[in-house]
Amino acid sequence: MAISKDEFDRLKEGDDELPVYEPGTNAHTILQFLANRPDQAFPPKEIAAETEIPPGSVRGTLSRLADTGLVEHADKYWSINEAELASRRATLVSQRAIDTEQYGGYDRAAEADNAELPPDRQPREE
Repeated sequence: MAISKDEFDRLKEGDDELPVYEPGTNAHTILQFLANRPDQAFPPKEIAAETEIPPGSVRGTLSRLADTGLVEHADKYWSINEAELASRRATLVSQRAIDTEQYGGYDRAAEADNAELPPDRQPREE
């Protein structure tokens, strides 16, 4: 499967950003399957049957996801790592809220200009 040039450049530069698994990829499908069943653990064969992903691809994808900490396993059973998933979601939401134009970014100077001071305080001289 091809990736975008931006993704390629990010990989080439060794950017430490959290990976984002695009819908339709095996990783996204498996994460979604496991995240929707957080109280259960499954063998790869059952994940393959439920997601319609070939068993060999499921095993390889699970291993890569385990390296990221998003899934965990014991014996032949695999489960979502809820704590890591929640942490990643919070990080992604926070990054997007700060960094994207959708939210306008964060402008400390503009926030300071708009801040209301108590009546007995004056703005700091810079």
